[in-house]
Amino acid sequence: MLYHLSKINDDLTKARVSLIGISNDLKFTEFLDPRVKSRLGEEKMVFPPYNAEQLQDILNQRAKIAFDEGIMEAAVVPLCAALAAQEHGDARRALDLLRIAAEIAERGGDEKIGEVHVYKAKNKIELDCVTEAVKTLPTQSKLVLLAIIINEEKNNGRLTTGDVYETYHDLCKAAVVTQLTQRRVTDLISELDMLGIIHARVKSFGRGGRTKEIELAVPMIETRRTLEEDEVLQGLKNYKPKNQTTLI
Repeated sequence: MLYHLSKINDDLTKARVSLIGISNDLKFTEFLDPRVKSRLGEEKMVFPPYNAEQLQDILNQRAKIAFDEGIMEAAVVPLCAALAAQEHGDARRALDLLRIAAEIAERGGDEKIGEVHVYKAKNKIELDCVTEAVKTLPTQSKLVLLAIIINEEKNNGRLTTGDVYETYHDLCKAAVVTQLTQRRVTDLISELDMLGIIHARVKSFGRGGRTKEIELAVPMIETRRTLEEDEVLQGLKNYKPKNQTTLI
């Protein structure tokens, strides 16, 4: 289709066609057919994320429509814009931050939207992202994550792959779920690390070999509550861990 559109001007006498392509993928044109690329002679324009000043303009425009005058402290819009610009520069996320801050203030019966509501909204958005990520994990990954949480609750200091696997082994028995090998569980730990749900760093213990030191990177109580909503894991709410010896 793009090839025919790129050569259509050869057949037109009273009009001209211009092509404008918009994509979030900066390498999109690299996957086009070579014949299309040679005919396009494209000019690229990259639109950077919004900065704090631009986000503030957008938020002020929407706030005038959404809120009565004087209902919002002067620092609220600049704070929302600054937080959004630091993280992603996404106008929709900045608007979400302002909207959720207003909802929190309304539910709390507060007369004005203040900075404290913005920070609460930021925490809520981050927690919602974590909750959604945890909900969509496969069952085996949820069991591994629950094993990590249980060990963190015990607060026995350094948490290794061996500790996690031993608890995971017991959880599989309690939930009547097929148990994976320790090698596969190690892979799942790496995947959870990649998602930012945990931190897993490889440590060397000399003759004792190498293992991963693991710690949770998300709120413990809320994450466990989300995991226990899973049908398979519901029966593990009252699970009591056994005394463990560390495996390296």
